[in-house]
Amino acid sequence: MRLAVRRAAIGRLYLIDHYDFCRGTAGDFPDRPGTDEHQRSFSSKQGDGTINDMRKRTVLFALIAASTPIPAHAQTFVDVFAGRSFPERTAASITANEARIDDVIIPAQLRIDVESLKPTHSTIFGVRAGHWFDWFGVAVDAATLNPDVKRQTVRATANLRFDEQVFGREVIVDPGRSVAVDIPRVGVPTTATFAALAMVRVPRSGVQPYVFAGPAYLVTDSDISGHWGVRAGGGAKIPLSRSIAVFGEYRYTGVNDARAVAGRIGGTARGVSGSTGDILVGLDVRNHSLAGGMSFSF
Repeated sequence: MRLAVRRAAIGRLYLIDHYDFCRGTAGDFPDRPGTDEHQRSFSSKQGDGTINDMRKRTVLFALIAASTPIPAHAQTFVDVFAGRSFPERTAASITANEARIDDVIIPAQLRIDVESLKPTHSTIFGVRAGHWFDWFGVAVDAATLNPDVKRQTVRATANLRFDEQVFGREVIVDPGRSVAVDIPRVGVPTTATFAALAMVRVPRSGVQPYVFAGPAYLVTDSDISGHWGVRAGGGAKIPLSRSIAVFGEYRYTGVNDARAVAGRIGGTARGVSGSTGDILVGLDVRNHSLAGGMSFSF
C-alpha cells in the first residue's frame, strides 16, 4: 500500500515537472540539470515566434484595410497637377486658300501634305475641379498642351512652291510628290485643352483607383475657334488626410484635324505685294501624358 502511494506521488511529480518544462519554466525544481538552458532556448524561440506572428498579422490587417471598400460620401474636390506629354507621330497639312491684296482676293489654292510629323515631348500643367456623388463624379479639366515640332526631315507633297514663315520660322517646300523637306524646330503657340469629364472611383481606406472620360475642346492663342476631341484616362489617389491626397494618372487626348493659324501667305497683284492670307496648319492630335499632383477635398 505504501509502495503504491509512493509510486503515485512520484508519477504526479513527474507530470508536474514535465508540464512546467514544456511551458519553458523551471517549476519547483531549479536544480534539475539543463532546466535553465532549456528555458532560455524555449523562451527565445517562443519570443521569435510571437514577433513573427505579430508581423504577419500587421501585414494582413494592412492588406485588408487597403482592399476593403469604405462607405462613399459626396465631396467637392480640386486637383492641381503637372506631367509630361508624349505625342504620337501624325500626318499634317499646310493650306492657304487665298491672299487679299488691296481688297483684291488672289486665289492661292496651296496645299502641302506631310506624311509623318514628330511633335516634341513637353511639360503640361493643369487643374481639375469637380464633385463626387458617392462612387460617381463629374469634373471640368483644363491643361496646357504644347505640341512643338522638332527639327526633322519629312516627306511632303505640294502643288505649289512654298516659301513662307510658319510660326515664325521659314519653311521651304518645292512642288512635287513625296519630296524631302527639311523642317526647322517650330514652336507652336501655347495650346490648351478643356474637358468635361465623367468619373468613376472605387472608394477605399487606402489606394483609391479611378477612371474618367469625356469630350475635350482644344484651342490655341492664335485661333480661339477650337476643335472637339476626346479625353480619357485613369489613375490612383492616396489619401494623406481627410482633405488632402496625392495622385498619379495616365491621360489621353485625341483631336482630329486640329487647325491653327501659322502665319500669312504673300502674293503680288499689279506690282503690289501683300501678306494677309492665312496659312493654316492642320494635324491629328494623339497625345499620351503621365501626370501627378495634389488633391484637395471639401
